Amino acid sequence: MSEILPIKQRALGDKVAGELRRLIITGRYAPGTSLVEGHLAEQFDLSRGPIRDALKILAFEGLIDTNRRSATVVGLGGDDIDELFSLRGSLERLALEIGLNKDRSRLIDGLRVPLEQMRRAREERDPDAFTAADVRFHSVFYDVAGHRRLADVWAQYRPTIEVLLLASNERYEDLGPSVRAHEVLARLIESGEPEAVFDELRAHLDNARLRLRAPYTQTPSH
Repeated sequence: MSEILPIKQRALGDKVAGELRRLIITGRYAPGTSLVEGHLAEQFDLSRGPIRDALKILAFEGLIDTNRRSATVVGLGGDDIDELFSLRGSLERLALEIGLNKDRSRLIDGLRVPLEQMRRAREERDPDAFTAADVRFHSVFYDVAGHRRLADVWAQYRPTIEVLLLASNERYEDLGPSVRAHEVLARLIESGEPEAVFDELRAHLDNARLRLRAPYTQTPSH
């Protein structure tokens, strides 16, 4: 029984981190806000263990600075989004290049399900489902590449990118243009023309960067 408890605690820590990440990225916890373990434990009605785990996760992601008993929100600014997407662009190009050379058929097949999920979510006006499917689409590149360390870096920043995407998707009444952009990328991957694929991926991610950055243009970067 004792072996199960740390797993349960880590799962709770992940859930707390998810909620705090959302509050930080959407600006409900502004930069400079102090996050105190004891206070958070009371708010979440949990022991301090999961809270401590959550703060470690967020510190690793660069969203907070920590000391022994408290943490301070760093938050995100426009420069942070530029950094995230310059990193994401390099990661995805490499993952896609490996995947195209390794198993293009698996790559093509893997994109079909998230694409269909995006279409359905658009019809149902469900930004949560749409965002999850969008991230799954891009995660296929890493799955097919089978490059563990590359996937580890994506896993570190994926939650932050996912919350940013969700906040952006919630502002749009029609997510059709995003569906079509992913369809174009998928068709080029199927065509097997690497340079066309990489050019489209670069434009695709830069468009996402500009869209996510827009709300931060008037917000000073830290």
